[in-house]
Amino acid sequence: LMLQLLRLEVLGPERFDFAFREYTRAWAFKHPTPADFFRVMRDASGVELDWFWRGWVYTTARLDQAVDSIAGGADAWAVHLSNRGQMVMPAELRLTYADGTTETVKLPVDMWNLSSRFIYRVPGTRRVTRAELDPRNVYPDIDRSNNRWPR
Repeated sequence: LMLQLLRLEVLGPERFDFAFREYTRAWAFKHPTPADFFRVMRDASGVELDWFWRGWVYTTARLDQAVDSIAGGADAWAVHLSNRGQMVMPAELRLTYADGTTETVKLPVDMWNLSSRFIYRVPGTRRVTRAELDPRNVYPDIDRSNNRWPR
């Protein structure tokens, strides 16, 4: 699951596959350590992944992202999110508007750098009636009941 999420949700198949080929080329018939794998994946992909290894390898952290509320009015709408677990991951947020249309927004893991709470400001003035985190159910969220608003 860890490698699948790294490939499909964090790095993307092209970047992951390139980095993984570099790792196998560099370490074939040798005795790599986990740190060697982490270093090659970082260097070859060009993406800092310390946050990922910390959550998946070095701790027993759990992921629990939640939609706390939706607020707004005529001028702007905001979706209040929180990370209730210790693990951080990027987020995928599906918004449903009053006219029935939907939009999916991918939010980077950096949004959790300063706090366990994040406010996504919805561009435009369309009224948001529903918000759902991880609509494809790809992340190992331990409590999916708080991934939607309204509940």
